[in-house]
Amino acid sequence: MVVVNSHRTTAIVIRHDGHHVTLVPMKSGHLSATRLERARFDGEWRALDYDLARALAFFLDHAEKQGATREAMDGLRRLEEREHRVVASLF
Repeated sequence: MVVVNSHRTTAIVIRHDGHHVTLVPMKSGHLSATRLERARFDGEWRALDYDLARALAFFLDHAEKQGATREAMDGLRRLEEREHRVVASLF
């Protein structure tokens, strides 16, 4: 899921267990994951109608050039793989 906050920061949700949400906000430089309680996430972030595959490609490209924490890279890659499997199963 691609989300945005009131500061117009775009992020990708990489994990959601019902109680906590882990997301990777786009920023200049090194990307890192942020973990929020579900209530705080719901109050600060809203879903964007944006192509997830396209957003993932952009985030991964940025992470390869600028760097990212292991948690952020692993989460983005897992999400990319899951997205790839879902799209591939349609054909």
